[in-house]
Amino acid sequence: LSNIYCTSVGVTGQVKQKQAEVTRILDINKTKYELIDVSISEHLLQEMRAKAGNPTAVPPQIFNGDDYCGVRKKKSRFCF
Repeated sequence: LSNIYCTSVGVTGQVKQKQAEVTRILDINKTKYELIDVSISEHLLQEMRAKAGNPTAVPPQIFNGDDYCGVRKKKSRFCF
């Protein structure tokens, strides 16, 4: 089960687009995932950043269990 750290509040167009693309790709590949909304808790935001090893990381961020998969866009494709 993958965990997708996302946000539903204060979302820029770019963040919203990245979140939608990540979930679309996972859905197409029939990958099971859980969305974790960091906007509901500062603790969840700090947890995401600690797991990512980046104190300024922003959603979306992907984890497979405890393994950080990250999100970076390369030539119009997300690399996990």
